[in-house]
Amino acid sequence: MCWGVIGRVEEVKDEFVVTVDFGGVKREAIVGVEALSAGDYVLVHAGVVISKLSEEDVLVNMSLYRDLVYQQFLDAGMGEGEARRRAEEEVGRLARSLGIDPKRIPSMGVEGVEARGRSEPEIPPNAFRRRYRIPLSDTDYLQVMHYTNYFRYCERAQQELLSEIGFSYSELIHRYGLFIPTVESGGKFKAPVRLDNEIEVAVWVEEVGRKHIRWRYIITNLTSQRVVGECYTVSVCTDTTLMESMELPEELKRRLRKYVWKPEGEK
Repeated sequence: MCWGVIGRVEEVKDEFVVTVDFGGVKREAIVGVEALSAGDYVLVHAGVVISKLSEEDVLVNMSLYRDLVYQQFLDAGMGEGEARRRAEEEVGRLARSLGIDPKRIPSMGVEGVEARGRSEPEIPPNAFRRRYRIPLSDTDYLQVMHYTNYFRYCERAQQELLSEIGFSYSELIHRYGLFIPTVESGGKFKAPVRLDNEIEVAVWVEEVGRKHIRWRYIITNLTSQRVVGECYTVSVCTDTTLMESMELPEELKRRLRKYVWKPEGEK
């Protein structure tokens, strides 16, 4: 994703080229809109003026930029108060460099953050929970966890749940001659998880059938205090050759009841 940069036209050289002041850094830009004058606020992308902005547009864009900076600081592990202060300072400097009073920028979207928290998915009280710290080996060159690893941590928590009730994979294979491979999965990844962040995976059972189990997972980044992933998987019971579906052991179904939960409207 690429962002446009807000600046202010300092000089109109001709109908094709203007000089834009980006808070003290001045660059020439190609004109991609009509009727520009010195003093106009513009949005520049890849050296091209792609939009002319009103002062109100600039204020709204700065408010959004500040909220993005705030969230970036949170994701990096900074405390909420410090992240808010740093975001306000950074955007304040930008506003003053463009001749705008920072006090005119709409107030910090804390209410929006709180509302988001209220709308986050419900984790049932009987969910099985495990915490993990993200190592370097699970991240990419930006030190952000790769999306496939969200599912790895979900599977890890699921297997620990099975072990906790006495049905580890080795128990299923060697005692019952069964296996429960995943045949379906899906998820939404809402925010990044970075190197050394601590996450909590909550896992529970949404449905136990004769031959299948539907699992649900919520991943919370404890460093940023945000839900960063919602996933589900479906496991089907088979023999160890994966050639024939089998019924789940009754004892396994009985022990899984401890972790069965569905939202009231879905029962």
